[in-house]
Amino acid sequence: MKAATRDIYIADEIRYGIETGEYKPHDKIPSERKLCDFFHAQRTTIRLALKILLDEGWVYCKDRSGYFVAEPRIIETLDVVSSMSGRIETLGKEMHRKILYLREIESNKKLLKKMNVPIGTKLYEFERIRYLENEAISLETAYFESQQFPGLLEKDLENNSLFSILEKDYGIKFTQGEQEILIVYANKNESIYLGVSEYSPLVLRRGLLYTQDGNYKSFHESVMKMNRFIYADEG
Repeated sequence: MKAATRDIYIADEIRYGIETGEYKPHDKIPSERKLCDFFHAQRTTIRLALKILLDEGWVYCKDRSGYFVAEPRIIETLDVVSSMSGRIETLGKEMHRKILYLREIESNKKLLKKMNVPIGTKLYEFERIRYLENEAISLETAYFESQQFPGLLEKDLENNSLFSILEKDYGIKFTQGEQEILIVYANKNESIYLGVSEYSPLVLRRGLLYTQDGNYKSFHESVMKMNRFIYADEG
């Protein structure tokens, strides 16, 4: 196994300080000069280490002020059927949602492939933005067969978890799923809704959910800010 380079080692040490609470959110990271002295490293190496942390979302940079610890990120599990709401609550942060649209559509070729339903099948489509405090962190779209979920468009999807509504009001619990996670680049609408520059990298998570008996299914897509999430295997 190739040994970690000096910049990776320094990034790991600073990251450990953040994880253990030595550095708290919005604390200033020591200056490059102090880090050079502490780690007995060249400034180029320190800058590479800080860039690693910046790219991973552990720190953010202010012009002429240096680097600061970013807010804790949401642990997004690789379990596609888990609810994000509960994980956000563990951060002690307020979460809210904004519905962009709720409507009935007919299945097209894309959804024929994703959901395996005939073209022309009536589907509910809804799209919403999820906020952590006042920051937009994800843009989510979901599709359901409308005949299986009558009245879904009238439900309070802004103030309630989608999974909790499906289980409480319809007695349906998605327990299985297939998903893929990709890196994409923000289009014009995504850049506006998420407050990022157009073509900025985002995480796209999409997949098909279904019940254990396979009688109910839903296709979901979410684009998320890279610096607000960590992906982990619950197992």
